[in-house]
Amino acid sequence: MPDPITYRQVTYRLLPQKKSAWRWLERVLEEQRQLYNAALQEREDCWRKTGKTLTWRDQFKSLTRCRHEIPGMDDIPVAIQRGTLKRLDDAMQGFFKRLENGSGAGFPRFRGRRRRNSISIVSGIRIRGNAIHVPRYGPMTVRRHGGNPYPDGVPKSATLKREGGKWYAVVAVAIPAPVREDNGHAIGIDMNAGQIATSDGAVIAAPDTGRLKARVKRYQKQLSRQRRGSRRRERTRARLAKTKRRIATVRHNWHHRTSCKLANAAGTIVIEGLETSRMTRSTKGTVTKPGRNVSAKAGMNREILATGWAALRRMLEYKAYRVIAVDPRYTSQTCAACGHVDARSRRTRDRFHCVACGHADLNAAANILASGTGASARGGGGGARPVNRENDRRLAA
Repeated sequence: MPDPITYRQVTYRLLPQKKSAWRWLERVLEEQRQLYNAALQEREDCWRKTGKTLTWRDQFKSLTRCRHEIPGMDDIPVAIQRGTLKRLDDAMQGFFKRLENGSGAGFPRFRGRRRRNSISIVSGIRIRGNAIHVPRYGPMTVRRHGGNPYPDGVPKSATLKREGGKWYAVVAVAIPAPVREDNGHAIGIDMNAGQIATSDGAVIAAPDTGRLKARVKRYQKQLSRQRRGSRRRERTRARLAKTKRRIATVRHNWHHRTSCKLANAAGTIVIEGLETSRMTRSTKGTVTKPGRNVSAKAGMNREILATGWAALRRMLEYKAYRVIAVDPRYTSQTCAACGHVDARSRRTRDRFHCVACGHADLNAAANILASGTGASARGGGGGARPVNRENDRRLAA
């Protein structure tokens, strides 16, 4: 039986050494945008005329004919064009899943020049030293602090993306699936806005990005006052995008460091099964039924989204040996010592003091841990039903 394989993404800074390489990237990016829009239009026309939808296999066959009949189209590597069609198919599949789940529409849209900033390459990628070899083009210089973390990995695909005027190469590498061992220790995690608390007594705060957020507001005000199409507006838009990227990078780095720390500390991690999309819905309401405390709820929604609970959970699920998601109801209002449930016991976000027995501690994290592990602690998270989420199911099989 072959060893199980998993995939990791490695991000490089792409540094083309010649102007011709920059021009080639820009040209391919624009042609793939047009190919994406044409393929989407073809799917819409087919549905209107026949009531049937095209698949990526059908469009792959059409691509082969187009490469022979349209002059200049065969200059672009077929691996890039297939990657564009596959991305469209993934977008369509996501649309159909949302229709089945009843979670809204979200039909794929036609891509404008500013909404298309990446090139997908589905095969033929090689990494040699400080160069990435693009099919039918050749090597391009790349750089990464620390070098390649998976020197024995096999590159499978890549995405060349443009962000803030800079180019990056995100390479998917196939490596042997790491074997996670259970050290017998379990911890519960209470997700809060701006921080997380563990049942071991640790509070891990999210990084402070207040200055960067203030800069974002300043640039947004400048952008609203400047004339569309002007050079000043373009400079402000570039500065705004750069600042938002810095905030996202800081948050992403915190997620990785925190998830590694938790996965190394405990074999079993119990978290709350929070549905962030529902929790962050707007309370604005309608004209006839306006909402209440709209401004305060909007601020709370921003804090929740800035903390990134869903991203942290995804990282824990592939780094930890076992992740258990439990029902989050009443975990913050139930006393872990006596089991009394009362909203008045939760004075503030960081302060819990039971009105019945006087217990004061990191209460919610203890309840989450007891609910997920079936411990004999009183309270038990208010009757939560744990859902097991193991990382290495294939290894266990």
